[in-house]
Parts: sequence; structure tokens; C-alpha cells
Amino acid sequence: MTHDLQPLTNLLSGSRLPVADAIRYAQNIGRELRRLHADGRCHGALTPELIQVSESGARLQPATPGALEDLTPYTAPESLLGEPVDTRTDIFAFGAVLYEMATGRRAFPADDPALLEEEIKARDFSPIGQEGLDQLVKQCLAKEPAARWQRMQQVQMELKLLAIAERRHETTAASRAHDIEAGVRAELEQQNGLLAELERAVTLRTNELARALTTALDDVQLQFAQVEKCLEASQLRSDHFAQSAVQTAESTQREIASLQVGLAGGVHAIEQTAKSQAVTIESIRQSVARNEDYVERVVEALEALQNVIFNQPDEQETLAAVSIAS
Repeated sequence: MTHDLQPLTNLLSGSRLPVADAIRYAQNIGRELRRLHADGRCHGALTPELIQVSESGARLQPATPGALEDLTPYTAPESLLGEPVDTRTDIFAFGAVLYEMATGRRAFPADDPALLEEEIKARDFSPIGQEGLDQLVKQCLAKEPAARWQRMQQVQMELKLLAIAERRHETTAASRAHDIEAGVRAELEQQNGLLAELERAVTLRTNELARALTTALDDVQLQFAQVEKCLEASQLRSDHFAQSAVQTAESTQREIASLQVGLAGGVHAIEQTAKSQAVTIESIRQSVARNEDYVERVVEALEALQNVIFNQPDEQETLAAVSIAS
């Protein structure tokens, strides 16, 4: 809000005022109404448009000519009935303005004139929700003038009591808010402490895991290096084995070739030997045959001789036997 005066309607565009501001403005307006009433006058057309407000308070503007006959949401029931108006008519309008400041809505919200007139005459306002304000406004907006506050002095006293209660409430709320804030701060400090401890624990655990991971990586790298060495050694052994196998195969091939040559020569020699032995065997067989023939002739000669000796054959047989034996 600026320091310049402005119509109260500018502040009541669908929003309510803080309770403390509503009570403060109501006290300012009430003082001016009380002065009017003390002079034996009535305002008669109190509306938010005729109330100017600033940071320092509120001022009441005089009614324009002919405003007394206008129907507004702040018009008292007796004015609608054509009855005489007095200070209590201003108290009714005052209550309607205070209600609107405290709630941001009109006590009688109808826009249609007929419906608005019916609401003013018969409809009760919706409660504000604050007991002190509700009681004050309820007695201001009583349909019968005799049931309302009879003097603005009474309203002013009630407003002072409400202001005192509101300050006490604000003080209590502030104290409670301070206590809550202190509690919240303590809780936050405790939580921050816990978070710090957790962060330290996490950092410590992270460092431990990092060291363990580094050690594991070093072990893996060492094992990998050992595997590489084993693979290199295996490759060397494989190369040596392959080379040895090739050499052995070549040597074996040479030995096989040599054996094949030797075997061929041996087979030829065996064949030649076999042929020679076959000739020898045939010669021996012929010699044996000749020997057998010779032995047979010797046996025949001996047999003939035996016959000559024991049987005394004739001389020709004897000679023949001797000839055979010879």
C-alpha cells in the first residue's frame, strides 16, 4: 500500500484484509461516525467507496446528495421499509463494511436489486469464523434497530477489545512461531548433524571401497600380467614344440626314406639270395639224388656180395655183383 489515500474498494477486490488492518480501519471509521453522531448527525450512505485508506489509517468521506435513496449492499432494512433513519442505520452499514474487510466478500452479495433487498431484509450473513468479530458484526447487522448496538461508543469499546485480543494473539502467535522456529532450527541442526555424520560415513565407506577397488584392480592387473606371461611362455613352448615336431617329422621322413631304400636293397638282396639258395638247393637236391642212387647201388652191391658169400652164386652173378658194387 502507498502513502497516498485510495478508496477502500481498491483493497477489497475479492480479497480480505489482515484482521489487524480491518480492526484498525474500523476504529478510524468508528471515531468519525461517533463525532458525527455526537453532533446529532447521521452519515446515511456509508459504503467502501466513501472510505479513503492509507498506511496511516482510514478517513470517511461525506455522502453525496441523493445517496440516501440509493440501494446498496450496506443499506439498512429500515431504510428499505421507509422508516426513519438514525445513528443505528450507520451502525448497520458499518457492520457490513467491517464484514467485507474481514472476509473479502459482501455480507449481502446479490447483484439483482430485488434479491439484494430480500437478502438485506431476511438473510443472515455467513459467519466470519472469528468469534469476537462474528459477535460484533452480528449485533451491527441485526434486522431490528433495537437489537443492534445503540451507540458507536459501544462499537468502539468492542473494537478496542478485539484489537487488544488480536495483539495478544499476534504476540502469542509470534511467540509460538518463535518457539516453532526454534524447534525447527534445532531439528534442522540435528538433521544437519546427522547428515554430516552420514556424509562422513559415506565418504569413509566410499574411500574404503575405492581402496579395495584399487587393490582389486591391481590384483587383476597383476594376474592379467601373469596370464600374459603364461600365454607367452605357452606360445614359446608351442612354437618350440611345433618346431620340434616339424624337425621330428622331417627326421622321421628321412629315416622312413632311408628305411625304404634299405628295405628295397634288402628285399633285392633277399631275392638274389633266395635265387642263389634255390640254385644251391636244386644242386644239393640233385647231389642228394645222385648220392641216393649211389647208395642204392652200394646196397645192391652189398646185397649181391652177401649172396655170393652165403649162397655161392655162379661166377657171372658174382662178377656182376662186383661190377655193380664197383
